[in-house]
Amino acid sequence: MVIRLSKSGLRLFGLGLVWILLTACASSNQTPTPTIIPLDRTVLAEQALATATPFPSATPLPLPSPTPTPTPFAAVSAEVTPEPTVGPEETAEPIQAEVITAAINIRQGPGLDSEVIQTAQRGETLPVTGVTANGFWLQVDLGDSAVGWITTQADYVRLQNGKVADLPVVEAESGAASSARPALAVAPTAPSTGGQKSSGRLVFATRSGGDLYLVNLDGSGLRKLAGGVIDPVVSPDGTQVAFTRWDGDEWGAVYALNLADGVERAVASDILQPKSPTWSPDGQTLVISFQHGGLRDPKEECRRFDLGERVRLPENARVTGTTYNGDKGQLIICFVQAEDLQWYLRRINVATGQFEDLPSDLYSYNPTWDPHSPNRVIYDGPKGLRQFDLASLSQQPVSADVRDTAPVFSPDGQRLALTYRQHDHWEVYTLDLATGARQRLTKPPILAEPQYNSAAPAWSPDGSQLAFLTDRQGRWEIWVMASDGSEPRPLFDLALQTQLGLDYAGVNERMLNWLE
Repeated sequence: MVIRLSKSGLRLFGLGLVWILLTACASSNQTPTPTIIPLDRTVLAEQALATATPFPSATPLPLPSPTPTPTPFAAVSAEVTPEPTVGPEETAEPIQAEVITAAINIRQGPGLDSEVIQTAQRGETLPVTGVTANGFWLQVDLGDSAVGWITTQADYVRLQNGKVADLPVVEAESGAASSARPALAVAPTAPSTGGQKSSGRLVFATRSGGDLYLVNLDGSGLRKLAGGVIDPVVSPDGTQVAFTRWDGDEWGAVYALNLADGVERAVASDILQPKSPTWSPDGQTLVISFQHGGLRDPKEECRRFDLGERVRLPENARVTGTTYNGDKGQLIICFVQAEDLQWYLRRINVATGQFEDLPSDLYSYNPTWDPHSPNRVIYDGPKGLRQFDLASLSQQPVSADVRDTAPVFSPDGQRLALTYRQHDHWEVYTLDLATGARQRLTKPPILAEPQYNSAAPAWSPDGSQLAFLTDRQGRWEIWVMASDGSEPRPLFDLALQTQLGLDYAGVNERMLNWLE
């Protein structure tokens, strides 16, 4: 914006400029950056330089040497600590739980592995005597000094004469309460699978920074693996899960969890906002994306503009105030620039934790490693998908559409599954790497309002199907479809889907991994 200030019209200009700047910026204000940084490359593409800034050559990856394993820091808890509880007054009626679904199980303890001792039918009420510290389980009085445990989920029970915060926190006699969300008490009804059935196991995160679970595709065997997990990805041999975890909003580490015994270890730590690990075909190396430079936590700035001076503000700046100084013939404009973080790629030796930073674009997100090539990594760049050759450290474009995000290689290395920004919502596409042909696999009806989302695809081990997240039924659920987009259907029954508490935040998070 370039404006010349004339003496006679300076006062009028000052008032008019306030109105113009405030109304103009109102349409371009950006949503405050969430804990996990949004990767909106449509804006980044407009700001990208015509010529990439040169970077120093990468140092070859050191050979493995005895290096102390980094000490993991405390995991970020994905559970919400209930507010301090206040017991109900003695004169108040006792709190009761009314069953509002067909039936629920009453368990011996507050956990999925606890024995079912009774069931309660729709319309029954149970006296409630306490709640677990994580807020997932209610202790109920069964009479004759016996107690049981039921879910707190509002889809299954409704509290009368009080709320969860009014209940005292209690522990089960057999030990600490389970942190897993309770599943439906009655036997699930398997969803229709059409002509193709799904088998195997699924490793999934409930959200970015949430809990990590393992479950059979028939809905059985749900088991919590870890908490505070970001972008989990299973190793090629199916024995480990790599993920990142942040200590607060900034520094983090990369972890590897053994699926056999549940033991996790820190592979590399002291990394600024690490995301999106991807395994090499031999399972010896990881490539991650991490925050590296750019404008972080911008502060308010003020600039003075004299008579006749051109008024210029940074792109995407938000005006916070203006002041007109008639005595000096100056207009003072205060503003805050939009946060502009830059992301690089880093290669890490899983055994030793040694690493090297790769020559990267200013914005390099969501790397995915070709399962059949030790040197081919594809990632989101500022102007579309790019291919990185780890042998020559060279790059070349794969696509020129900035809405292509979060690529995932098919098991045969021939296609990518993508989360694609379709106007105001997310869709799932595939991209054929040999021909460049793309196929849209999900599409809401034209009259659907709002247009529902489909995102975060994960290939089946044989490449014939894709699991993905969708909110088409009003909540985020895990669905499955054939690799051509046909036969979309829920992977689990409605009761289990509701209990999982899934949430996709639109920051290109990876949440699903399909195992044999």
